[in-house]
Formats: sequence, structure tokens, C-alpha cells
Amino acid sequence: MSIDYYINLIEVVNTYTFFLDIGEFLVIILIWMKEIIEGLKLLNKRLNRVIKLLNAYSRLKDKAVENVYLLERRLNEISKEADNLPDFEMKNSLIVWLNSEKSAVDKIKEDFRFSLAERIKELFQKENWIIKGQYPILRIGLYTLSLNFEFGEATLYFGPEIEKIKSKIALEPETIYQTIKKFDEGLKRMKFDPKEFYLDLQKSYKKCILLLNKPHGEKVYLTEVLSEYVILKQPSQFFADPKKSNFREFPRINLSYWLYLFKKSEYAQKGIHFYIATFDATTDKMHAIWIPDNEEGEGTYYSYVSFAE
Repeated sequence: MSIDYYINLIEVVNTYTFFLDIGEFLVIILIWMKEIIEGLKLLNKRLNRVIKLLNAYSRLKDKAVENVYLLERRLNEISKEADNLPDFEMKNSLIVWLNSEKSAVDKIKEDFRFSLAERIKELFQKENWIIKGQYPILRIGLYTLSLNFEFGEATLYFGPEIEKIKSKIALEPETIYQTIKKFDEGLKRMKFDPKEFYLDLQKSYKKCILLLNKPHGEKVYLTEVLSEYVILKQPSQFFADPKKSNFREFPRINLSYWLYLFKKSEYAQKGIHFYIATFDATTDKMHAIWIPDNEEGEGTYYSYVSFAE
């Protein structure tokens, strides 16, 4: 309740006290007292929230540059809580402090933009990764990192923004480094046998030309061959009971990377031919797939594949 509410209540009580008996008067006083207590409890709760946020903000300032976006979020939270407080001298002081801190955080964000890139380069260069590009897009090995300084987050892609891996990554160098390293290690940890892959692709290709009623040696969409490959590699449990838990996933990123490994192997010279996609086809995931050319993030879109007889 506002101060004006209680002032009006006092005036009402004073005006009508003459017409009330003592019992009615005491009931009004008790109701009034209860409302005052509840109002003070609510005020105390809001003040405690502000104090808690201020303490959290103070701890973050120990590493202001690294925590700049967390500082900004905490300031916004404190500002919202301050809006719910009644007008009094400490609220006015809090608002003045908030305005001063917001200006300081804006300055820290400029320093952060510079230090972020330097720290990211430092972490990845220890692993001999090649970093290219400039804000807001950084190429890190096979990956692309898109930085959003407005919201304080990053999005990770495979290749030149081909397949999204993860979004809303905190703009913190170590977090970015660990996110990319973990994904990369998982991708490269998977067992890959170029001979087995070649024979499976050949089987999948034969299935496609049979279904399409095409002669052996004709080109077919690489994505269709890969779809048949995925079916070919399913465990027997899936065909006995084709439910989600029995399905073995083959993410597009994995298939793209395996094709890259295969193209580097001797089996890529055994009668298989990949056809580069037209520019228009590169935007159609149903008819083209991006395959890396090297570990530095360069690559090519391919649309068709064929096997010699």
C-alpha cells in the first residue's frame, strides 16, 4: 500500500470515530495494523533482494572485464527491483549509483571486446589451431564462432556457418575454448574405417539407382545415398522394432566429416566421383552437403555422386 493510502485511512478513522463504538474502532485499528505489517514485510523482502543482488554484483567486480555481461545482467536486475521500491532517500541514491555503474560497464565492454579475441587466440594457439577472421566472425579450425556483443553470447557452427552446433555460449574465453574442444574431440574420437565406408557407400549407391531405375554409373544425389547409408547401418533391433530408442543416429556433421576423411584416403580413387554443387544448390540441404577440404575450415559443396562399373 502507498503512503497516501494510509494517510487517507487515518483521515477516515478520525472523521468517523465519533459514530463508531469501541469494538468497531478496535477492529479498524487491527486491520490497519495488519496491513502496515504486511506492507513492511513486503518492503523488507524487496530490500533483501536488492542487498543480495548488490553483494553478487560486488563479487563479480573482482574480475570486471571477464564478467562484464554478468555485471550488466545484475545491474538490470537491481534496476527492476529498485523500480518496485517506494520513494525514499536511499532509493534515490541507489538510482544515482545504478546510472554511474551502467556507464562504467559500457566502458568495460569496450575493453572486453579487445581482450576476448586475444585470450581466445592464446588458448587455441597452444593447440596449434589456426584462427582467421575478425569480429564478429572468427574461424577456428573446422568451426565458425559468431559473437553477439549485444547479448553477450556466441553461436558455434561447423564449417563456415553450415551446421549449428550450439547457441547462447557465454562470452567467456575458457567456456568457448572448452565447448569447441569437447565437440571436436567427440567428432574425431569416432571410429572410421575408409574401406568399410567405401563398401557401404557403394551398397547405398546401388540401392539408389535400383529405386530410381537408373543404370550403374549414373550420378545420384549424394544426400540420397547417405540416407540409404543411414538405413544400412541400423542395428537389427531397429528393423525388429523401429522405435526411436533403437535408431542409431548419424548427424549431418558426422557424415560431412567422414566424407572429408574418406576423400583423403586411397579409397576415394577407386571409381567414386563426387560432383560439385551449383551455387543455387548450396542453399538446399536436401540436394547438397558441405565437405571440408582441410582442417582450417575450407570446404566444398557437393550434390551428386557416382560409382564406375
